[in-house]
Amino acid sequence: MIARSPLSLLLLASLAALAGCAHEAPDASYPQAASAGWVVPANYTWPPVAVPAAPGQVSTRAPSAAKPATSFTPGKGEPMPAASPFAKMGDVPRPRTRNELRSVLPGSADCLAQLSLRAVPYHSLDHELGVKTPIVVDGPIAGIRYYTGANGPLIADCRLVLALDLVGPALTAIGVSDVRFSGAYVYRLSNKGRVSLHAYGLAIDMHGFTRLGVHYEVDRDFRKGLGTALSADAPAINTIATRFHNSGLFHEYLTPDDNADHHDHVHVGVSPLPDEVQ
Repeated sequence: MIARSPLSLLLLASLAALAGCAHEAPDASYPQAASAGWVVPANYTWPPVAVPAAPGQVSTRAPSAAKPATSFTPGKGEPMPAASPFAKMGDVPRPRTRNELRSVLPGSADCLAQLSLRAVPYHSLDHELGVKTPIVVDGPIAGIRYYTGANGPLIADCRLVLALDLVGPALTAIGVSDVRFSGAYVYRLSNKGRVSLHAYGLAIDMHGFTRLGVHYEVDRDFRKGLGTALSADAPAINTIATRFHNSGLFHEYLTPDDNADHHDHVHVGVSPLPDEVQ
């Protein structure tokens, strides 16, 4: 029998009809491979078998009953934050040059050193298919709990977690405490048949946000058509999502405004470094 590499499996699988990343079940971190267009190598399991149970793991309880959507209004005298200098307004935000990208979100050992310096709780994994520097997050990132329900911890490349830590203060400043996500690292193709940033551990799909004790869901509370230049009376969840855009840290930023595949989540992804793509 001829052994096939994971890349050849992906190329063969790309001939099938694929759906976008929006079709994950709202309360699951990894849908069944037969649905939603997910493409998984034969030797891949979820959660990855390399992940040990972390002591003192953060609770993965489900969100409390949602309350009606409300608008975000800054406190008296509180200015709306300006966009990051790394953001290219009117375009997909990203650092302007590869050197800037590397200096803001370094890879490999330099990234791990930054996480340790910033007191992000994590432990490293020996290997995850497609991921240059795989880690498991063991607690809140910049004071924010990222959870999926009962389907395991946040597994990602170090650089995505560093980006989430860097954007964290802009989120906690408006009261964000919890983020419900459905997928970060998943070895799969995009709906265009290309290797997804999820396969590199560099993207995350976020479905719900808790702010000041109120939980908001993208599919219910996000108001389409407002863009990223928001007024003070914009819905809270739009304001939260825009903080990711304005950080300038994410190469990919997709919301219900972009297409039907993202009707129920906000997708953000970090651009891979040239020498970190396997």
